[in-house]
Amino acid sequence: MESHEALKLAVGTDAVKVAKRLGRSSSLVHKWCEPSTDYTDSGALNPLDRLELVIEVAQQAGKPSAEAFAPIFFLAHRFGGLFLPPVRHQLGTLEYSKQLCQVVKEAGEAFAAAAEALEDGVLSNNERRRISKELHEALAAMAEFARMIDAHGEVV
Repeated sequence: MESHEALKLAVGTDAVKVAKRLGRSSSLVHKWCEPSTDYTDSGALNPLDRLELVIEVAQQAGKPSAEAFAPIFFLAHRFGGLFLPPVRHQLGTLEYSKQLCQVVKEAGEAFAAAAEALEDGVLSNNERRRISKELHEALAAMAEFARMIDAHGEVV
């Protein structure tokens, strides 16, 4: 699926509502829902295209996947989902070990946040948000480890 197709599905017939919420013209929102691969297309660079460029720049700069994909992690968490970053095909045992250590670290942080918050028997909204954030990070690390294990390719 192309970015303009995804936006077209999400926007549907509500381009005017979306435009008002974004403070943009409805014609721009319509253009986001059309292809823009070259100068002959009528579409415009849309927010998904821009986000893709941000992530590509972060990856090219050598940022770890947790940082490069932070915008997607944010959106997934915001809407109750969980984003699993792609796994490289050829992995060495060092990468598995590093990811397993990351799983243990993230799980420990989640358990520590929960234990600290539950000490007084009251769970505030800020404590709930912190626990939820830590749990999502632990789940993402664990899911990434599982995907590394399942990825085709031999351990080198």
